Amino acid sequence: MSILGELVGESQKGLSFGEYCYKHIILDDKTPYNVLNRAFMVDIVEDIFSHPHITISKGAQTGFSTLFLAHSFYLVDLWGANVIYYLPTDKMATRFGQTRFDPYVQRSKYLHSRLIGTDQAGLKQIGTHFFYMLGLVSKTGAISIPADEVLFDEVALINRENMDLAQDRILASKLGWQKYFSAPIFEEDGIDELYRESDMRKWTVTCEGCGRESIPEEEFPDNMRDERKNGGQVYLACLKCGKPLNADNGRWEAEHPERSNHRGYRVPQLAIREARLDLIWDRWLKAQGKPAKIARVRRSALGIADSGNMQPINSKVLEIVQAAGDYYFQEWSDEVTGIGIDMGDQAHIAVVAPMGDDGFRTIAAFHIDVEDLLGLIRFWEDVYNVGALIIDAMPYKTESKRVVRALQKATGFIQYFKSNYKETTEGEDEREVNVIQVDRDESLDETTSCFGTNPPQALLFKPRDTKEEKALEEIKRHLKKLVKEEIIGPDGQKRISYKKNTENHYGMAINSARLALEFIRPKRRKGPAITGGRVAGKSIAAEVNW
Repeated sequence: MSILGELVGESQKGLSFGEYCYKHIILDDKTPYNVLNRAFMVDIVEDIFSHPHITISKGAQTGFSTLFLAHSFYLVDLWGANVIYYLPTDKMATRFGQTRFDPYVQRSKYLHSRLIGTDQAGLKQIGTHFFYMLGLVSKTGAISIPADEVLFDEVALINRENMDLAQDRILASKLGWQKYFSAPIFEEDGIDELYRESDMRKWTVTCEGCGRESIPEEEFPDNMRDERKNGGQVYLACLKCGKPLNADNGRWEAEHPERSNHRGYRVPQLAIREARLDLIWDRWLKAQGKPAKIARVRRSALGIADSGNMQPINSKVLEIVQAAGDYYFQEWSDEVTGIGIDMGDQAHIAVVAPMGDDGFRTIAAFHIDVEDLLGLIRFWEDVYNVGALIIDAMPYKTESKRVVRALQKATGFIQYFKSNYKETTEGEDEREVNVIQVDRDESLDETTSCFGTNPPQALLFKPRDTKEEKALEEIKRHLKKLVKEEIIGPDGQKRISYKKNTENHYGMAINSARLALEFIRPKRRKGPAITGGRVAGKSIAAEVNW
């Protein structure tokens, strides 16, 4: 007997998922839900009941919230499974229950009869098992509740660490399924990061005229034709013969078939037979010259991550940076360098050397357990000829202060992020340490702009072996996660700020290292000289040997 058979036995009503949907799921327009009416859905529907780990990077309004809600009904009702449906926040989970779950139950006599009343908005009992709708804005939603399957909607807005914790909910289940689906926003972040870790399936359409195969979203906008002035329509065209493409005449092709343990699909609106291509095309034309609007069309219509100017360092930027650099990872330095350290359970360390008047080169990078940091700092200070070091004050302020006090020649600072720039000290006598306070967004803007200028004013080392190549890839991944989001400030006003609680540790370390360089350049650009501590009355540039 299969694992599924052992877990749930035979379906009590003998209905397939497709039959269940058509019989018991009534859509908003009062029609039965035909889950297989789109060609690209057939393989996906089969996989969600046979494959344990699925990721779907999707365009807007492609039908996946409906699919996975119906999938959840079926699992809980007929298979006797417990399912958790995660959304980014508790508010979104509550709204999902009110606007999606409840209406489907109300429109179906069968589902209504199967629902056993619960007072909790995020907990529904169907038959003998449970369907949870929870927010995952914090770790609280990830703990305590065992499940057979976890589903993550709007993944682009959920913290990856919280999602990883939520995976523990399925460890005791024989089923142990996990599903992720969302429109992408940032390149190599959120759903795009998960999709890139998968086998990366793409809907490949075959031209019925000449037999040429294409992936429509990757040829957009060159494959769009607008014949409305001649009484025709907007349509997708084959780039070889020019004939219209039939979006249903396609199949899924995996870019990385060797990753069989993680199945991923990219589903654009262009894969939908009845998609309003005229609206997509008009939106695209109106977006020209407006990066934010172009990015929105690419995300919603193509299912491709694009944040416009909200992700200052992307793959294209890093390609230019890599092409401009012509040096290798360094194990030592004759030049005076700066070190930046991002603190956490792992400390991420970046060593940078000056380049020109304002630029810098990252010459080395490491990540180690925090408890090992103190024992290595003097070694790095010596071999890298460190002039200044900046380390996060938080979350381990005591350890950060120990690192600063351990320095023999370099000047060290613990760093706080505040709205105004300030240099001061903290502690007394032999326990005194230098403190630097900077605006987080302003400092990150300076760092990302160094990478984004052409030619770049920030460079990355070339790797000499596979270990350094892996480190470089991690650095680039973290730099891409220096992304912005719209937030509501303390004054109630909207503003753009760099996203917090994301895996951008090397990016933050490089930012601190760049700030450290400002203390060892011959001419410091801003900030008063420290009035106490090691550099009282003069800039550090006067103390180092150039």
